[in-house]
Amino acid sequence: MEIENIREELKTKLEDAERILVGIGAEWKLGEPEREAEIAKAGEQLRNALEGKDHFVISTLTCEELKRLGFESTHTVAPLDVSLTEEQWNNYMNWLARTLNRRLVILELGEGFMQPTIIRWPFEKTAAINNKAHLYRVHKTFYQISDEIKEKATAVKGDSVALFADWN
Repeated sequence: MEIENIREELKTKLEDAERILVGIGAEWKLGEPEREAEIAKAGEQLRNALEGKDHFVISTLTCEELKRLGFESTHTVAPLDVSLTEEQWNNYMNWLARTLNRRLVILELGEGFMQPTIIRWPFEKTAAINNKAHLYRVHKTFYQISDEIKEKATAVKGDSVALFADWN
């Protein structure tokens, strides 16, 4: 599915969700001057979409990059960041455990195959074991969904930053 065709469905799913799990990948990496404004706007729009919802963000970005995007440290974890504490990881794992048997929307945004053990594969497993979960995988190149979860997932070919930068 293309980005232009997914926004309304995704807005409805997010509104109906009891919990939202967000994975933010390399497409959201700050530091490219020509994309800074677009990434900042996408971060703001994503935060607005999550407002008032029970959510958690896991990312292959650093804690500092997540902070610059405006995400609160109480709802985020960055496993590759050297400042990650055991308490932060445990908060994430406890939150994740409470998603079972809940309407869970899983957003995998811009994560490729550099670190599939952090977001990609755990998100697939979470979608597989939660009967009320639906995974949206958004990436320009690596958007494919495995056969095991194809009934519970939507592959979206496109730039995940653009999806939220043009959210309204």
